[in-house]
Amino acid sequence: MQTNFDEDLVAARQVETLRLELDYCQRELRECHTQLTQVTIEAHKQAAEALEASEQLARGQAEALTVALDALATETNPDRIVEHVLRTVIAQLEADSDSVWLKDAASGLMVFKFGLEDGRFKTKTEAMIALITPSLPMQALDPWREIFHTGKPSVMEDIREGPEFPWRTHVLARGVVTILWVPMLIASKVEGVIGVRFTQKRAFRPEELELAQSLANLAMLAIQLARLSAQSRQTAIIEERNRMARDIHDTLAQGFTGVIMHMEAAEEAMSRRRAEVVSGHLRSAGEIARDGLREARRSVRALRPLVLEEKKLPEALGELVKKLTAGTAVRTKFALQGVPQELPLEWDSNILRIEQEVLTNILRHSRATELDVQLVFDATEVRLNIRDNGCGFDPAGKYEGFGLRGMAERVESMGGQLCIQSTNGGGAAISVVLPLAASAKPEKP
Repeated sequence: MQTNFDEDLVAARQVETLRLELDYCQRELRECHTQLTQVTIEAHKQAAEALEASEQLARGQAEALTVALDALATETNPDRIVEHVLRTVIAQLEADSDSVWLKDAASGLMVFKFGLEDGRFKTKTEAMIALITPSLPMQALDPWREIFHTGKPSVMEDIREGPEFPWRTHVLARGVVTILWVPMLIASKVEGVIGVRFTQKRAFRPEELELAQSLANLAMLAIQLARLSAQSRQTAIIEERNRMARDIHDTLAQGFTGVIMHMEAAEEAMSRRRAEVVSGHLRSAGEIARDGLREARRSVRALRPLVLEEKKLPEALGELVKKLTAGTAVRTKFALQGVPQELPLEWDSNILRIEQEVLTNILRHSRATELDVQLVFDATEVRLNIRDNGCGFDPAGKYEGFGLRGMAERVESMGGQLCIQSTNGGGAAISVVLPLAASAKPEKP
């Protein structure tokens, strides 16, 4: 009996032990479940925050890009595009103000270019801005040095405790505490920085830094567009100046030359008492002077030559040969070969002016007695050939005036080739060859 009792007691203790272990396991399981639930909630929360941050970044980038594209489409002043982007930087990052510094290629110094404070766009041309923002070496600020070394944003967390810099007093007076410096890149190379200022101490999440970098890239794009626009304006000014110089040379200067030649011929005829010859030269001089005045006025208005309004190119070229050589001892011949094709209006004008330049120089300098002009059309090109039997010249020599250079510029603008062959005493041959493929679709008169 005692043995059975002992066995029952052992069994009961084992059952109690198992029950206690089971309770412990259940408690542990409940604790693990609670922890797992908390981890899951935290993971969901972090995922939601990450998703929200990503959405905020995407929205910020999309809004910034929209602003930049709208500015590109509507603004005619390139600086205004930069202003729009700087305003977008402040709005997207909830900043107080911002500024742009670019590295000067010549000096290597960092130069203040633009800024936005109190809603007003500022440049270094303002006296107060120039006073507090001198050009500085890249090493002047630790964040600049770090950015040029790493190519990544750098933060001045609290400028109240940081080192001095020239405009520190100015921004402290505005209540600025933190400045985020973001690199401005061209082909992955740091060419400047944009400083974004905040009136509270800030730390920046990775997505905020990514948005700031995207906005800085947009700002650099806007600045590059402004630079290209300025270069384009300068190029346009130079091109227009050269056009005016060519046209003035080909109208007034050539006209004066023709008038002088006829006046000299009239003076010679007068000394021989040949009144009818004198009258002819005076009439020709008057016609050339009036034509030159009309053409000069049309040139100022950038219109095509009057003769081309009334005649096709081959007829206009032949008439010009007759008009310029009338009353001279030069025997002339003008020939058209091939079937004339319609050319761009600018080509017609340029070919006419080139012929005028060549003929004037021949009559003025070559002492030629024979002149041969050909206009040739074939399937692939149009050629203007002018040959004389005069004294010739050295094509490689340096000459005063705008003639040869003006002809070369006209031919180059049409994608053609200018060929000059001449020797002293052996006459001259000048050819202009223009590929018809380069004329594209002809303009309609």
